Amino acid sequence: MRRNLLPLLVTAFLVAALPVNAQAEDGTDDLVRLPGQGLVKPDTPAAQRKLDRLVPGGGLFASFDANGDGRISADELSEGTRAAFLAADANGDNQLGALEQQDWAANLPTRDDTLSNPVRFDPNLDRVVTFEEFESVIFQLATNYQDSDGVIEMARLSAPDPRPERGSDRRPPGPPGEGPGSRFAASWN
Repeated sequence: MRRNLLPLLVTAFLVAALPVNAQAEDGTDDLVRLPGQGLVKPDTPAAQRKLDRLVPGGGLFASFDANGDGRISADELSEGTRAAFLAADANGDNQLGALEQQDWAANLPTRDDTLSNPVRFDPNLDRVVTFEEFESVIFQLATNYQDSDGVIEMARLSAPDPRPERGSDRRPPGPPGEGPGSRFAASWN
């Protein structure tokens, strides 16, 4: 019996590891994004494509600029929030379920995991989001970008490019011997 136990354990381990290896090898791994990262989808309107990376909720706020002046007023924010809720409420029951919200977020002009997270919009965790809860989250996000008059400038919706990964070469691209440290590099040639 003991002689059969070791091969059986090794076989069980290998079978458990197969799906992980198959997933990694087929190249279908999804891109891992940090919370709050927003990227503009290629098929968005030209005005919104000017911003490559957006702050959390930035794509949604950009869509609220009804008159196209590059500024989202308090009225545009209120009207846009109401329109967004109505668009998300696919079955018209005046509340959002998790799947409704995720479908709505997937159809926005940006990929923004902040807006697709149902728990963020449901503080009492009753599994439905009312308009008041939805509005509260949108207005809370808006306060991060509004000026003292309650206006959001489109320029404030642009997020900085991510920092280079640790240990990566931070020198600007170019031929060897140019850029920082080039004196030292040239002395070895």
